[in-house]
Amino acid sequence: MTPSFRNAFRDFFRRRRVARHVAAHGDRYDYHGIAVEVPAAAGLGVRNALLRGKYERDEAAMIGKYLPADLPVIELGGSLGVVSAFVRSRIGRAQRHVIVEANADLIGICRANAARQADPGAVDVVNAALYYDGPVARLSVSRDVHSSTLGAGGVEVPAVTLGALAARLARPYALVSDIEGGEYPIASRDAAALADARVAIMEIHPDAYRAMGGSEAAFLDAWRELGFSLVDRQADVVVLVRAPSDSR
Repeated sequence: MTPSFRNAFRDFFRRRRVARHVAAHGDRYDYHGIAVEVPAAAGLGVRNALLRGKYERDEAAMIGKYLPADLPVIELGGSLGVVSAFVRSRIGRAQRHVIVEANADLIGICRANAARQADPGAVDVVNAALYYDGPVARLSVSRDVHSSTLGAGGVEVPAVTLGALAARLARPYALVSDIEGGEYPIASRDAAALADARVAIMEIHPDAYRAMGGSEAAFLDAWRELGFSLVDRQADVVVLVRAPSDSR
């Protein structure tokens, strides 16, 4: 079986699975017991992953195990708001939750999913990109909603720093991040903001780090130098916790 035939065979069953779900339930999907809306524009892969229980599985596992219920959350890379809805299920209705999403086309659905189980005013969705080299970043938007990246070309997006986001919250806070390598400079460029972070649950992107001239080891070492310990890892999702002696 050739790769192209194998892919076509796979996609046939994906389309059939998703079509049956949409016929019965519309755009509503279950994510770890939480109802979320995911439109057809999100693509076949996302919707099939939700039905198969594979969507951001590692990230959800680490959030479910380590995200404190008593801290506000900064989430980098809100995307469709599916993981955001899961974060909300861990922190309750009233806790503050600041979400950053660079793709303007996703802001509406991200906000709808993130705010469905939240009190009014508890969710703040910011259309921006974490970026430290100017007032705007450039986003290359991919057809895959999870593969858009910062770089040359693309559309202009307002830049934001972690420090500016943290200023919106009562401190301390927890950090959740999946921004396709954009997390690499946080420790070196925004160390003061990390002084108020108690836990960081991040999907890391070693290939992107190498393309920047860095490495996974250098990324983790930078966080250790700021007082964080790697306490768990599942695939490329890491959990970094500030050592008790560094807590404020």
